[in-house]
Amino acid sequence: MKRKNALDLLAAARPADLDMPGSSRAMEELPTPVRRGRVRWAGAVAASLATVSVIGALAFPRLLDPGVSMGQVATYPAGNALDTAARNAAAQQQTPGRFWYTEGLILGEEIIGAPGNRYRIKTRVQTGRWAPRDPATLTVLTERGLPTVPASGQEEQAWRRAGKPKLCGNDTDCKNDTAPLGRTRFIFMAGTWPYGDQGLTLPAAELLDLPQAPDALRERLLAFWPAYSETMKDWPSPPAGTSLPTKDSWLLGISLDLLQHAPISAGTRGALYRMVANLPGTRALGRIPDAEGRLGVGIGWTQAVGDGQSEQQLIVEESSGRLLALQNTVVKPWSQDPAGFEGAAGLPAGTVYHALVYQRAAWTDTPARLPEACSAPTQTDRKDCVG
Repeated sequence: MKRKNALDLLAAARPADLDMPGSSRAMEELPTPVRRGRVRWAGAVAASLATVSVIGALAFPRLLDPGVSMGQVATYPAGNALDTAARNAAAQQQTPGRFWYTEGLILGEEIIGAPGNRYRIKTRVQTGRWAPRDPATLTVLTERGLPTVPASGQEEQAWRRAGKPKLCGNDTDCKNDTAPLGRTRFIFMAGTWPYGDQGLTLPAAELLDLPQAPDALRERLLAFWPAYSETMKDWPSPPAGTSLPTKDSWLLGISLDLLQHAPISAGTRGALYRMVANLPGTRALGRIPDAEGRLGVGIGWTQAVGDGQSEQQLIVEESSGRLLALQNTVVKPWSQDPAGFEGAAGLPAGTVYHALVYQRAAWTDTPARLPEACSAPTQTDRKDCVG
């Protein structure tokens, strides 16, 4: 039987009149995401409920503000942490095509097994995304499940002692994963997803014209905050221990969305690096590895979750300015699983328990290649298919 996570419960409880303009209740007909680690208040954005696990959705409080650390405790000056990477990013030459294409991996680590013989596993999902310049064209996202494995030799021994059960991560029946093992799920979303759901109502053409100076970019993005914050008046009360987003947490969430998904100019990308490095609570991390071992310059934001703490880290290749990863690491281990974080309790400090690793990002004129049984929808009535 498949485990339920916090999003399942929130989705079931969400009132119908909280659908955002332009969204569809049909989004909830998508397979339930199986990965945990979502701490946002899902009841406010219908279009994100069923697709929160796809590339780019990370466990940062975009719809929640559970208490991002506001203290500057870094050894390095955070404001200068990404300057070199920002300059190199802005200097990249790019010719916009029909799609901004990204591919990468969603990586996870968790503890499973019966009491007395639990062990850590690593999950991997191959992902892709075609974000269109044409606002009338749908975004296509893909997820392909890769084998789940024990996290180390010692963990493999524990798994063997347990009888070598089939490893499927949180998908305990091994049959109904959002990212099916060895097959590809194609998901069709509005061209402005996900930042459009967060109040940034700009088509791709205007995204390409966003300012290329940090202060001007900040001012332009914050122009969308008043209208979005007004919608919060109609939201239900958030779960215990959390609060609605602040202006700073919203701005960070929108900025990370743009860096991950959006068809933006090289100059805007550089400006975003400088802008997020100067937001309150940003911690400069120096040179650190991403979940695949690639070194880059990092900044981070610490947050309290349950009885522990985690840190979200943005890692950038300094020489080129390309985004390497967004990942979440354990700072203070959990004694029990926080809501929505199955398998997190007991993970030691320093564990990367969720990561989005980017392998490629470039403009292309080539659309996603769909299997014969998975033709692209002409309307948004059908949201996904498996090929």
